[in-house]
Amino acid sequence: MRWETQLQKAQDGTMRSSPAEPPSPTDLAIAKHIKSINHSDCELYGEDGFWVFDLDVVRHQLARWKKHLPLVRPFYAVKCNPTPRLLSLLAEPSYNLGFDCATHGEISQILSLSVPPHNIIYANPCKAPSHIRYASKVNVRKMTFDNATELYKIKTYFPDAQCVLRIKVTAEGCSQGSGETEVGKPMYELSKKYGVTLDGAREILTLAKRLGVDVIGLAFHVGSGQRDHRSYVHHMVEARRIWDIAAEVGYDFTLLDIGGGFMDENFEAAAETICKALEMEFGNLLRKERVEVIAEPGRYICSPAFALATSVIAVREEGEESSGKRMVYLADGIYSRINPAMWPGELMTLPVAVRGKRMKLIPRTNRASPPRSSASSDSGIELEEKEQQLEDSEGMEMQGELQEYSLWGPTCDCGDVVLESGWHPKGIEIGDWFVFKRLGAYAINMGNTFNGFGTETKLYCINEEPANK
Repeated sequence: MRWETQLQKAQDGTMRSSPAEPPSPTDLAIAKHIKSINHSDCELYGEDGFWVFDLDVVRHQLARWKKHLPLVRPFYAVKCNPTPRLLSLLAEPSYNLGFDCATHGEISQILSLSVPPHNIIYANPCKAPSHIRYASKVNVRKMTFDNATELYKIKTYFPDAQCVLRIKVTAEGCSQGSGETEVGKPMYELSKKYGVTLDGAREILTLAKRLGVDVIGLAFHVGSGQRDHRSYVHHMVEARRIWDIAAEVGYDFTLLDIGGGFMDENFEAAAETICKALEMEFGNLLRKERVEVIAEPGRYICSPAFALATSVIAVREEGEESSGKRMVYLADGIYSRINPAMWPGELMTLPVAVRGKRMKLIPRTNRASPPRSSASSDSGIELEEKEQQLEDSEGMEMQGELQEYSLWGPTCDCGDVVLESGWHPKGIEIGDWFVFKRLGAYAINMGNTFNGFGTETKLYCINEEPANK
């Protein structure tokens, strides 16, 4: 449910949280951990966040890819999520995947999994000289470039490299005909940093030819998190133009890298568009098996497979904050495992509040209202029943009337804001948890030690074996 709709319903007095769906394997794993943590006596950092990684979700994503994009071989973008268990799964020979690496560290990590060097593309158009020398040493020959200086470096340090020209489409190249809407922009526009345009392609290819550099094909990237799949069409049209220019210069290209940008929610539509564009622009070469098409998916593969659960470590009541929102402080924030919360559009759904083992604190007399976990009865029977109900609900999604919250990270930086505004069930207390699903892209590897907080985190892997095995 969109926040705007939530706000309107809350203002109308009609807001209630929706009924919980049947628990998934991830939900069950999260509940098991939450039930094991007691904030009152847990070990140091015991209330920190943890990840759940469902391997079956990745297998499902790969099956969808094979069904809808059979002509495009995926080279997983390691930078998106380099979790070792994820990489070892993707490196299984049965999947026939390649890997998009951008640094020495990523190349080394993938080679350690017994992946052959020819299944790696060094997809960084601007590389450090020592990294190029390392690629030469380990024979990772496929690498991208987009400028003359890079050509000279490659010629000097790795003359046997198989180079791939990174291109970009200008605003004019993406313009639509009369009556059509403008092509939407991705979450992160990569063409600001990399790529050569159609106008500069002939000059740089001519230089490469003069230097004797082996250029084997083209690469483009429509931008990370591209929801408008028409962008692939415009890039392929431009790629075919440059492909033909390369033939005039004297190159016989054999590789087309259509980059990343794939999203889980619109994958089938994007795949259909890509297949049609490939047939239109490169169909003659595909039928003659004169071109290999690869892609660099990242978030499509890993985002839906990972969930983060992090606990509530402090709260401020409505009366203690002038904004009227109840402030909740989490064990994780933007400097640790919820980094994508600061990136526009990255959190596809609101986090879910889950009941945990709450701390038994002495109630303050100035509380605006008693905590939801409190109850009173002359006989004590009602209190016991209430406590039992709360214990039985540990690890389950909280339900009931909603109120407005702001969620904050644990550091002393006032900019450590996870969510400025969100509607969640009333009565969230220390010991409860928030679950962020679909957070597998650019999160687990983005933490740092600011303010003395650590980066190590617990990871649970579920469905190690395929469900149909």
